Amino acid sequence: MGTAVPGAVDSGPTSIAGLSVVAKSNAPDFQVVGDRYSILQKVLPPGASFQGEPGVLSYMSSGVTMKAQFSGFRMFSGEGLAKLKFTNEGQEEGYIGLSPNMPMAIVIPYDPKLNGPLNCKRGAFMAGDMTVKVMPKLLPAASGLACCCGGMAPIIQEVSGSGMALLAAGGTIVTKTLAAGEQILVDSDSVVAFTPGMNYDVKQVGTFVTCCCGGEGCFNTQLTGPGTVYLQSMSYEKLLSTLVTGGGGGEGGDGGGGGGGAPPTSEGMAR
Repeated sequence: MGTAVPGAVDSGPTSIAGLSVVAKSNAPDFQVVGDRYSILQKVLPPGASFQGEPGVLSYMSSGVTMKAQFSGFRMFSGEGLAKLKFTNEGQEEGYIGLSPNMPMAIVIPYDPKLNGPLNCKRGAFMAGDMTVKVMPKLLPAASGLACCCGGMAPIIQEVSGSGMALLAAGGTIVTKTLAAGEQILVDSDSVVAFTPGMNYDVKQVGTFVTCCCGGEGCFNTQLTGPGTVYLQSMSYEKLLSTLVTGGGGGEGGDGGGGGGGAPPTSEGMAR
């Protein structure tokens, strides 16, 4: 107990496959705290504003006001009909605390000014500076089959702008930068985001028996570099599947089976 597993990391590159773990981040004006149920703590100087999706507020200082605004075309990218604008109208430095709208989520900081626009899964955007733009975008799939079976909807969201964007995803987040022509196969629900220019396609998982009994469906998502991809270990779809099937029970799911069995019944708890 209390001894680290050899080779285990909670941030930075892993010892296998060149994937890096995206962990809690701190900056002069914001902190991401918590492991599984992260909270974004953001400093707001007097007069400063910050945007977020409906339902993300956990707390804010007394001088900060919250106002809902029509979100425009971003609503077609999986975001809400409105967006929230937090403004510090006080004379002193204020703060807000925001949390993701999905369980077991972690907050991913991304700077589109530094790294360029990002293709994201629908609804991945959580909050960001007022200069961040979220717009619907057609999935840049290599084929119609990839568009239908690649795990992302035909219309995704593009996050761009000149400020810091905060994305939400489930479980552990890893990222990998692929060289030109380098490929990676992933579970169809695991992709959170990828940079423009990558080839997004699908590949059949194998034989008929594998498709029916392998727990991964018929296709895996195939990404080809150059570019960077962000992957999550516990997608919302996988979590729902686990809850509905009571922990997998050997059935498996799009990303593999769960564990631990179904929750106890009220009769069992009474006993």
